[in-house]
Amino acid sequence: MKITTKSALAAIPLLMSSTFASAVLVDSELSLVIDVSGSVSSSEYNLMMDGYANAFRDSTVQNNILNGGTNGAIAVNAIFFASSAYTTSLDSYTLLNSAASINAFADILDNFTRPGSGGTVISSGMNKSLATLLGDNGFESTNLIMDVSGDGTSSVSPTQAARDAAQVAGVTVNGITIGSSSINTFYNNNVITSNGFSIHATDFADFENGVKQKLRIETQNPNQIPEPASLALVVMGLVTIAGLRRRGGAR
Repeated sequence: MKITTKSALAAIPLLMSSTFASAVLVDSELSLVIDVSGSVSSSEYNLMMDGYANAFRDSTVQNNILNGGTNGAIAVNAIFFASSAYTTSLDSYTLLNSAASINAFADILDNFTRPGSGGTVISSGMNKSLATLLGDNGFESTNLIMDVSGDGTSSVSPTQAARDAAQVAGVTVNGITIGSSSINTFYNNNVITSNGFSIHATDFADFENGVKQKLRIETQNPNQIPEPASLALVVMGLVTIAGLRRRGGAR
């Protein structure tokens, strides 16, 4: 587990690697896991990426990143998946520690070429995301978040296994689903961790509203994230959603 391992290294200086010692401290490491399967059309992909980009341009999100934590910075990457996870330049984490760096990352998302298409295997994206969160990615945080988006379901057993692996490793998995409310039910039951939450956008046009509110929550100081009942009221008030479910306690 990343947190346990790194805490142990911090407690035993003689075992601290030079890589760990040089890691950049951030308030959170955030991995965006994005569905690009065949059910997502080209126009819908553009709406998704525009939604992510505009969410990072949101003034509340930027203020949370720059002023809401101890370090005034987060590290973020993006993993794209369909039948399998793709390898792209966004696998590597980007440091967001200024308005300029946040806006530059938003511009990259806004113009990022779709890496492929195919079936829907959510676990492939989750497993790759987990490897990047737990691996030597150049950053260090005790707040590790996997943010899975999609408009479909996949086999239950491997999806649950990916979720369980993330939970054991101390990674919070949140979800944002698009389309049928049954997809949100699938994410609640199989994708998000017990301390995670999900937001449901009724369609791709509504995705931007959902992901903006999602990032507002995820970029808050972990100690200030509202309890489940309060969280539901906040999201219901600010986003047009078909379903929201918070599982377990606050992160």
